Amino acid sequence: MKAIIIDDEPSCIESLAAKIELFLPQMEIIKTYQVAQEALFDVHRLDADVIFLDIEMPGLDGITFAQKANLQTTEIIYTTAHQRYAINAFQVSAFDFLLKPIDRHELVKTIERLTKKLKEKQLKGLKLHSRYNKIAVPSIKGMFFVPLNEILWLEADNNYTTLHLTSGAKLLTSRAIGEYEDILTPLDFFRIHQSTIINLQHLQEYVRGEGGLVILTNGQELEVSRRRKADLLAVVG
Repeated sequence: MKAIIIDDEPSCIESLAAKIELFLPQMEIIKTYQVAQEALFDVHRLDADVIFLDIEMPGLDGITFAQKANLQTTEIIYTTAHQRYAINAFQVSAFDFLLKPIDRHELVKTIERLTKKLKEKQLKGLKLHSRYNKIAVPSIKGMFFVPLNEILWLEADNNYTTLHLTSGAKLLTSRAIGEYEDILTPLDFFRIHQSTIINLQHLQEYVRGEGGLVILTNGQELEVSRRRKADLLAVVG
Protein backbone atom coordinates (compact mmCIF):
# COMPACT_ATOMS: atom_id res chain seq x y z
CA MET A 1 0.00 0.00 0.00
CA LYS A 2 1.43 3.38 -1.02
CA ALA A 3 0.98 6.47 1.15
CA ILE A 4 1.60 10.22 1.05
CA ILE A 5 1.86 12.43 4.16
CA ILE A 6 0.93 16.12 3.96
CA ASP A 7 1.52 18.17 7.10
CA ASP A 8 3.08 21.60 7.66
CA GLU A 9 4.77 20.41 10.87
CA PRO A 10 7.94 18.32 10.26
CA SER A 11 7.69 16.72 13.71
CA CYS A 12 4.22 15.38 12.87
CA ILE A 13 5.47 13.91 9.59
CA GLU A 14 8.41 12.27 11.35
CA SER A 15 6.23 10.86 14.14
CA LEU A 16 3.65 9.37 11.75
CA ALA A 17 6.34 8.01 9.43
CA ALA A 18 8.07 6.31 12.38
CA LYS A 19 4.82 4.65 13.51
CA ILE A 20 4.13 3.43 9.97
CA GLU A 21 7.63 2.00 9.65
CA LEU A 22 7.37 0.19 13.00
CA PHE A 23 3.80 -1.06 12.94
CA LEU A 24 2.73 -1.09 9.27
CA PRO A 25 5.65 -2.57 7.29
CA GLN A 26 3.32 -3.34 4.37
CA MET A 27 2.90 0.40 3.80
CA GLU A 28 5.34 2.44 1.70
CA ILE A 29 5.56 6.20 2.18
CA ILE A 30 6.31 7.43 -1.33
CA LYS A 31 6.33 11.17 -0.62
CA THR A 32 5.92 13.72 2.19
CA TYR A 33 4.99 17.39 1.87
CA GLN A 34 5.05 20.35 4.22
CA VAL A 35 3.40 22.61 1.63
CA ALA A 36 -0.02 21.39 0.52
CA GLN A 37 0.03 23.50 -2.63
CA GLU A 38 3.08 21.56 -3.87
CA ALA A 39 1.33 18.26 -3.24
CA LEU A 40 -1.69 19.38 -5.25
CA PHE A 41 0.35 19.22 -8.47
CA ASP A 42 1.70 15.72 -7.74
CA VAL A 43 -1.08 13.62 -6.20
CA HIS A 44 -2.62 12.32 -9.43
CA ARG A 45 0.77 11.47 -10.91
CA LEU A 46 1.89 9.59 -7.78
CA ASP A 47 -1.30 7.50 -7.64
CA ALA A 48 -1.09 6.70 -3.92
CA ASP A 49 -3.58 4.44 -2.16
CA VAL A 50 -3.98 6.82 0.77
CA ILE A 51 -3.07 10.35 1.83
CA PHE A 52 -2.56 11.26 5.48
CA LEU A 53 -3.70 14.86 5.34
CA ASP A 54 -3.45 17.53 8.03
CA ILE A 55 -6.41 19.89 8.12
CA GLU A 56 -5.14 23.14 9.61
CA MET A 57 -2.31 24.30 7.32
CA PRO A 58 -1.26 27.76 6.09
CA GLY A 59 -2.09 28.71 2.51
CA LEU A 60 -4.19 25.66 1.68
CA ASP A 61 -6.05 23.74 4.38
CA GLY A 62 -6.74 20.02 4.13
CA ILE A 63 -10.46 20.33 3.41
CA THR A 64 -9.88 22.73 0.50
CA PHE A 65 -7.01 20.55 -0.72
CA ALA A 66 -9.32 17.54 -0.97
CA GLN A 67 -11.97 19.54 -2.81
CA LYS A 68 -9.45 20.88 -5.34
CA ALA A 69 -7.65 17.58 -5.83
CA ASN A 70 -10.95 15.76 -6.54
CA LEU A 71 -9.39 12.37 -5.89
CA GLN A 72 -11.24 9.42 -7.41
CA THR A 73 -9.18 6.41 -6.33
CA THR A 74 -7.03 7.71 -3.46
CA GLU A 75 -8.43 7.55 0.07
CA ILE A 76 -7.94 10.37 2.58
CA ILE A 77 -7.22 9.95 6.28
CA TYR A 78 -7.28 13.30 8.04
CA THR A 79 -4.85 13.96 10.87
CA THR A 80 -5.47 16.90 13.17
CA ALA A 81 -5.21 18.05 16.76
CA HIS A 82 -8.72 19.54 16.63
CA GLN A 83 -11.77 17.31 17.09
CA ARG A 84 -14.06 20.07 15.79
CA TYR A 85 -12.94 19.40 12.22
CA ALA A 86 -14.32 15.84 12.16
CA ILE A 87 -17.70 16.70 10.62
CA ASN A 88 -16.13 18.79 7.84
CA ALA A 89 -13.66 16.01 7.13
CA PHE A 90 -16.36 13.42 6.47
CA GLN A 91 -18.28 15.86 4.28
CA VAL A 92 -15.48 15.50 1.71
CA SER A 93 -15.65 11.68 1.87
CA ALA A 94 -12.65 11.09 4.09
CA PHE A 95 -12.00 7.45 4.91
CA ASP A 96 -11.17 8.24 8.54
CA PHE A 97 -10.14 10.91 11.00
CA LEU A 98 -7.18 10.46 13.38
CA LEU A 99 -6.65 12.81 16.30
CA LYS A 100 -3.12 13.97 17.08
CA PRO A 101 -1.03 12.75 18.76
CA ILE A 102 -1.89 9.69 16.69
CA ASP A 103 -2.34 6.54 18.73
CA ARG A 104 -0.59 3.59 17.11
CA HIS A 105 -3.45 1.21 17.89
CA GLU A 106 -5.96 3.53 16.20
CA LEU A 107 -3.61 3.91 13.25
CA VAL A 108 -3.25 0.15 12.80
CA LYS A 109 -7.02 -0.43 13.09
CA THR A 110 -7.70 2.26 10.49
CA ILE A 111 -5.21 0.77 8.03
CA GLU A 112 -6.61 -2.72 8.56
CA ARG A 113 -10.05 -1.42 7.60
CA LEU A 114 -8.59 0.42 4.62
CA THR A 115 -6.77 -2.71 3.45
CA LYS A 116 -10.03 -4.63 3.55
CA LYS A 117 -11.81 -1.91 1.57
CA LEU A 118 -9.09 -1.79 -1.10
CA LYS A 119 -9.16 -5.58 -1.53
CA GLU A 120 -12.93 -5.55 -1.91
CA LYS A 121 -12.61 -2.80 -4.51
CA GLN A 122 -10.03 -4.83 -6.44
CA LEU A 123 -12.19 -7.94 -6.37
CA LYS A 124 -15.14 -5.91 -7.59
CA GLY A 125 -13.02 -4.62 -10.47
CA LEU A 126 -11.90 -8.16 -11.22
CA LYS A 127 -15.49 -9.37 -11.51
CA LEU A 128 -16.13 -6.57 -13.95
CA HIS A 129 -13.28 -7.60 -16.24
CA SER A 130 -12.91 -11.35 -15.66
CA ARG A 131 -15.77 -12.16 -18.04
CA TYR A 132 -13.50 -10.71 -20.73
CA ASN A 133 -10.63 -12.86 -19.40
CA LYS A 134 -8.60 -9.75 -18.58
CA ILE A 135 -7.26 -8.15 -15.45
CA ALA A 136 -7.00 -4.41 -14.83
CA VAL A 137 -3.45 -3.45 -13.86
CA PRO A 138 -2.80 0.08 -12.52
CA SER A 139 0.00 2.07 -14.10
CA ILE A 140 1.33 5.62 -13.86
CA LYS A 141 -0.72 6.60 -16.91
CA GLY A 142 -3.93 4.84 -15.90
CA MET A 143 -4.80 1.17 -16.46
CA PHE A 144 -3.59 -1.71 -18.60
CA PHE A 145 -6.08 -4.46 -19.38
CA VAL A 146 -4.00 -7.62 -19.66
CA PRO A 147 -5.46 -10.91 -20.98
CA LEU A 148 -5.01 -13.57 -18.31
CA ASN A 149 -3.68 -16.13 -20.79
CA GLU A 150 -0.83 -13.74 -21.68
CA ILE A 151 0.50 -13.72 -18.12
CA LEU A 152 3.21 -16.35 -17.53
CA TRP A 153 4.19 -15.49 -13.97
CA LEU A 154 4.28 -12.65 -11.47
CA GLU A 155 7.39 -11.70 -9.54
CA ALA A 156 7.58 -9.69 -6.31
CA ASP A 157 9.73 -6.55 -6.38
CA ASN A 158 9.56 -5.08 -2.85
CA ASN A 159 6.10 -3.47 -2.69
CA TYR A 160 5.68 -3.71 -6.45
CA THR A 161 5.03 -6.66 -8.76
CA THR A 162 6.39 -7.46 -12.22
CA LEU A 163 4.12 -9.32 -14.66
CA HIS A 164 6.03 -11.49 -17.15
CA LEU A 165 4.05 -11.83 -20.37
CA THR A 166 4.10 -14.40 -23.18
CA SER A 167 5.36 -11.69 -25.56
CA GLY A 168 8.51 -11.37 -23.47
CA ALA A 169 7.39 -7.99 -22.13
CA LYS A 170 7.62 -7.12 -18.44
CA LEU A 171 4.99 -4.95 -16.79
CA LEU A 172 5.90 -3.32 -13.46
CA THR A 173 2.79 -2.61 -11.41
CA SER A 174 2.21 -0.60 -8.26
CA ARG A 175 0.66 -3.40 -6.21
CA ALA A 176 2.21 -5.96 -3.86
CA ILE A 177 2.23 -9.60 -4.90
CA GLY A 178 -0.07 -10.58 -2.02
CA GLU A 179 -2.82 -8.46 -3.51
CA TYR A 180 -2.48 -10.28 -6.83
CA GLU A 181 -2.57 -13.63 -5.03
CA ASP A 182 -6.01 -12.77 -3.60
CA ILE A 183 -7.28 -11.73 -7.03
CA LEU A 184 -5.75 -14.43 -9.24
CA THR A 185 -5.88 -17.62 -7.17
CA PRO A 186 -9.53 -18.28 -8.14
CA LEU A 187 -8.51 -17.87 -11.79
CA ASP A 188 -6.02 -20.78 -12.01
CA PHE A 189 -2.95 -18.97 -10.73
CA PHE A 190 -0.86 -20.40 -7.88
CA ARG A 191 1.73 -18.89 -5.55
CA ILE A 192 4.67 -21.28 -5.64
CA HIS A 193 7.04 -19.10 -3.64
CA GLN A 194 6.96 -16.00 -1.45
CA SER A 195 8.05 -14.00 -4.48
CA THR A 196 6.38 -15.92 -7.34
CA ILE A 197 2.89 -16.62 -8.70
CA ILE A 198 2.51 -18.76 -11.82
CA ASN A 199 -0.29 -19.11 -14.35
CA LEU A 200 -1.22 -22.79 -14.22
CA GLN A 201 -2.30 -22.59 -17.86
CA HIS A 202 1.40 -22.20 -18.69
CA LEU A 203 2.71 -24.93 -16.36
CA GLN A 204 4.52 -27.45 -18.54
CA GLU A 205 6.57 -29.56 -16.16
CA TYR A 206 7.35 -30.12 -12.48
CA VAL A 207 10.85 -31.29 -11.55
CA ARG A 208 11.26 -33.09 -8.21
CA GLY A 209 13.49 -31.64 -5.54
CA GLU A 210 13.44 -30.32 -1.97
CA GLY A 211 10.80 -27.91 -3.13
CA GLY A 212 11.23 -28.65 -6.79
CA LEU A 213 11.09 -26.58 -9.92
CA VAL A 214 8.36 -25.73 -12.37
CA ILE A 215 9.03 -25.20 -16.05
CA LEU A 216 6.67 -22.92 -17.94
CA THR A 217 5.67 -23.11 -21.60
CA ASN A 218 8.34 -20.56 -22.54
CA GLY A 219 11.06 -22.67 -20.88
CA GLN A 220 11.35 -20.50 -17.79
CA GLU A 221 12.38 -22.44 -14.68
CA LEU A 222 11.07 -21.23 -11.32
CA GLU A 223 11.76 -22.48 -7.81
CA VAL A 224 8.97 -23.93 -5.66
CA SER A 225 9.27 -23.36 -1.91
CA ARG A 226 9.23 -26.44 0.34
CA ARG A 227 6.13 -25.37 2.21
CA ARG A 228 4.15 -24.77 -1.00
CA LYS A 229 5.21 -27.97 -2.76
CA ALA A 230 2.47 -30.24 -1.37
CA ASP A 231 -0.27 -27.69 -2.10
CA LEU A 232 0.95 -27.25 -5.66
CA LEU A 233 1.00 -30.98 -6.32
CA ALA A 234 -2.47 -31.32 -4.82
CA VAL A 235 -3.79 -28.62 -7.16
CA VAL A 236 -2.22 -30.01 -10.34
CA GLY A 237 -2.90 -33.65 -9.46
